Formats: sequence, structure tokens, C-alpha cells
Amino acid sequence: MKKTILFSSLFLFLSGCKYLEAPSMGLAKEMCSCLFVGEQTINFCKEVTKESRLLAKFKVDWKNKSVEARGTGHKSVAKLNDNARFGCAIVSVDEEEVEFSKNIY
Repeated sequence: MKKTILFSSLFLFLSGCKYLEAPSMGLAKEMCSCLFVGEQTINFCKEVTKESRLLAKFKVDWKNKSVEARGTGHKSVAKLNDNARFGCAIVSVDEEEVEFSKNIY
């Protein structure tokens, strides 16, 4: 009985928890900053974000200078500001509706 109550409480806590957005948000912002502000190579940035990529995967939009990351049921997009001096910012966080296709990093 105690286990059932504990698991039910944990489920309710995590279902509305903002912490589930963190892996995709963190990876999107880190990759965007590394690639577009730091002007590093994709391989270097993949090494720097190795821990973040355990829970999320990313896709780079080179034309729009943005990074989309998906993980733990959420999709986040980080984009380089018009003034590069201000770096990258998270522009959207949504619940994930569709899985990434195979062409992701």
C-alpha cells in the first residue's frame, strides 16, 4: 500500500514537473552557443555536450542558426539572437508530438 501511494505521488509530481524540459532546453542552448557564438566545429561541440546528449538528441538548422533538441518528451529550440553579442536564447519549448527522424546527431 505504501509503495502504491509513493509511486502515485511520484508520478503526479513528475507529470507536471518543469525539470523534464531541462535536458532538451540545456542541450539546445549549449549546442547553439558552442556552434554559433563560439564558432566551434560540430565534433568539438558534440564532445562538450556529451552528458547532455544522454537524455536528448539534437538537429542543427545552419541556415537559420538554430538548434532543435528533443528529449524526455519535450522539444526545445534555441536560436542565435539578431545581435550575436547577446548569444543564443531558447525560443520555444513544447511537448514532443513526433519522434525525430533518423538524420539527427
